[in-house]
Amino acid sequence: MRELLKKISVAIIILLSGITIITKSNKEKVDPGSAEILTFEILEHIKYLSSNKLEGRAPGSVGSKKAIKYISKHWQAQGVSSAGTKKYEQSFSYINEVSLGNRNILRVRNSKSRYKIKRDFIPMGWSGNGSIDEKVIFVGYGFDINNDSLSWNDYININVKNKWVLILLDGPDGNSPHSPYGHHKKLYNKVITARDHGARGVLFVKRVENENKKLEPLVYRQSASSAGLPIIQITHEIANDIINDNNNIITNLISTIDKKLTSLSFELERKVSANVNLKFEKEIATNVIGFIEGSDPILNKEYIIIGAHYDHLGYGGHMSGSLNPDTLQIHNGADDNASGTAGILELTHKLAMNKKLLGRSIIAICFDAEEKGLLGSKFYSQHPTKDLKQTIAMINMDMIGRLNEKPITIGGIGSAKLFSETIDDIKQNHTLKIDKDMGGVDFGRSDHASFYREDIPVLFLFTGAHQDYHKPSDDWDKIDYQGEKDILNFVYDLIIRLSTHKEKPVFTEVTNDSVDNQSPSFNVTLGIIPSYSSQKVGMEIDGVSRQNGPADKAGMKKGDVIVEINAKKIRNIYDYMARLAELNVGDEIVVKIIRNKIEMELNLKL
Repeated sequence: MRELLKKISVAIIILLSGITIITKSNKEKVDPGSAEILTFEILEHIKYLSSNKLEGRAPGSVGSKKAIKYISKHWQAQGVSSAGTKKYEQSFSYINEVSLGNRNILRVRNSKSRYKIKRDFIPMGWSGNGSIDEKVIFVGYGFDINNDSLSWNDYININVKNKWVLILLDGPDGNSPHSPYGHHKKLYNKVITARDHGARGVLFVKRVENENKKLEPLVYRQSASSAGLPIIQITHEIANDIINDNNNIITNLISTIDKKLTSLSFELERKVSANVNLKFEKEIATNVIGFIEGSDPILNKEYIIIGAHYDHLGYGGHMSGSLNPDTLQIHNGADDNASGTAGILELTHKLAMNKKLLGRSIIAICFDAEEKGLLGSKFYSQHPTKDLKQTIAMINMDMIGRLNEKPITIGGIGSAKLFSETIDDIKQNHTLKIDKDMGGVDFGRSDHASFYREDIPVLFLFTGAHQDYHKPSDDWDKIDYQGEKDILNFVYDLIIRLSTHKEKPVFTEVTNDSVDNQSPSFNVTLGIIPSYSSQKVGMEIDGVSRQNGPADKAGMKKGDVIVEINAKKIRNIYDYMARLAELNVGDEIVVKIIRNKIEMELNLKL
């Protein structure tokens, strides 16, 4: 019954709004409407921001630019001051795509066959660039495993130094999720193993080749800097050409290994000459930043940030984050996160109209490129337009549109002692049900995490996951507008209280969150916060997550870049996770870091 009434109410709101909803966003001047938080205005904002006109708001797209214009116009109409580097805007660049440059070639020496890029071979998106003309060593599955339950070394009694290695994907049990070979089956781990043994380049081939999809597409993934050596996927046809032995074709070799469950490594008949030239393309993203000055002449020098990301997944596709990756379709992102962006617009209007009630000043930020790895919030935290040291709290709203009579989850409460009692006190004047999460600072890695890593107390509001998450079906007609209004009224009162409270929140480290991004297969943790958006070679850290943890005891600090663990190179976060999986509780390790351009070694006990 409630659902039926909700649909009727939404229909009436749309009918009453008439042409206004369609045209208002396109006017040169925007009517700011009521200073009160209204369901109609929430609907209007979300319906426009999640419309097909904005094409999923991918960073740098035409739809993203429309969203920026929409937010800026409303702030201008509301009397919210600009606080970007260019009016309301703060732009930054990031690597978004990888493409093929000139002369990506592969030739098998002493073969008459000619092979074509994308049909017969293709580099990986995290391959290093370079040319190699060398012998090829077949190393089976490319394992080097030596633990209590399993021993398998494909590199024993074979010299791969400065040569190509030819590696099979997966393991003898295919892609079984319960495999005893575990993380050793991952391609990235196999590349690291080959690199550790001195290989100069990696050729890999699928264990089972699909006639309709012999090669995987070229894609770029955030946080994956170059692996440091050429990595090329080849077809079975090329593999057989290199082997040049009709009695030892690649399928026969696979069958032999899978049957005997033992290593099979040898030098192949023919050399391979190849050149990899990848181009990494940049995109421009834009944070939108507004400012409302508080009325207290002393407190207004301090700031409360209210934030929400406005970007989404565009048309989806592979590596976009879509949970329907095989379909290129507009992902409107009504709940994720047009709902949070609408919340910012409603709050700034009411706060601007009642600025005499504000003690501290308000910085409102609509972040871009959150879906790419918190890039917008990370950029602001490193390049703030207002003194970050004077920021006393950050409130993040990400997916606040599906309350539907459930409690709202507020995370990060443990990041300041003041938060819990303040929320309990304000709650008495609201009917909103609240689930307090003392941790939650890294949940979904949303934008509040960028500020927590700068020792700023944070709160994160979230109405919960649902079946439309990161799918084209996340549309405006499923939003609980009354529920969002209740949330925003609560947040408004919270902001007023925090802005006038003489005692400011004091940052407290949250100790019950797992911020090492571990999988259950990891036995240990260093107790650090990886920098997911860093482009540095190595694994930059955003801070220490555990007091008296291994990293803390060794003196590791925010900004350190891990480049080696036990003399094994670390080029990015994937290297780091692969090295971590090799370690056990009680191990004593040597971690080489770069701090302020100076290399140093730290001794850690796990």
